[in-house]
This record gives sequence, structure tokens and C-alpha cells, in this order.
Amino acid sequence: MASTTTPRTRQTTAARKRAAPKPTPAVDEKEFELVELTSTVEGEERVGLFSIDGTVYTIPKVVPQGIALEFLRIGREHGENVAAVRLLERLLGPEAYTALEQCPTLDDQKMQQIMDMAQKIAFGRAEVKGGKAR
Repeated sequence: MASTTTPRTRQTTAARKRAAPKPTPAVDEKEFELVELTSTVEGEERVGLFSIDGTVYTIPKVVPQGIALEFLRIGREHGENVAAVRLLERLLGPEAYTALEQCPTLDDQKMQQIMDMAQKIAFGRAEVKGGKAR
């Protein structure tokens, strides 16, 4: 039984190769400059956020922008409350967050104060409240 498909010839393959345009680079290599980052922060300045029984728990004075971006993404995907919890976890670290979580005297007013301060430090003057900077 004869094949019904036409075998590819050298000519059709060569024609296809000529027809494909070469991609143009988005950036001229001469203008490209590598941005180098590190995953550790040396001598990071921290500020006190709250204390429990005289132990002061701190957060970075200058918050890495990745944390702020994560807050915005989680807020968009899951809501501001979920994002606020994650922001606090990232700023405090696991031990301080657990201490706050287990503190029996933490009430709504104190929690709101802690969250407001954490957001002010994370976002500067453009504090996020209800999706709008104020």
C-alpha cells in the first residue's frame, strides 16, 4: 500500500529555514548591566515593634521590597487580612511571631497598633488601607 503523505524534501526544509525570521534581542548586550544582589543583610538596623514581659521584638527599619511586593500579591489574591498576617510573619520571624500569637493579653486594639506600625514601616508614608495609598 502506498503512503499518502508527501515525503519532505531538502528544498522545502531549506525554504522553511529561510522564511523564519531571526529574533531580535530586546536589549543590546553593550547596554546590559548585571544587577547583583545578596541573600543576607549585614548589620541590619531594627526597631522595636512590641514587647512581652520585657522582651522587645523587632522588625527591620528598612523593609526589603520583596516583602512589600508579597504583601500586595497576597492581598490581591486572598485579601488584606491574610496579607497582613504574612507581612507580620516575614517581618518578625518565626520565634517572635509565635510569641505574639501565644500572648494571652493581645487584644484587638494592641493587634491593630502592631499591624499599623508594621505596615507604616513596610510601606512608608503610602500606607495601604482598603487598597488605596493615603
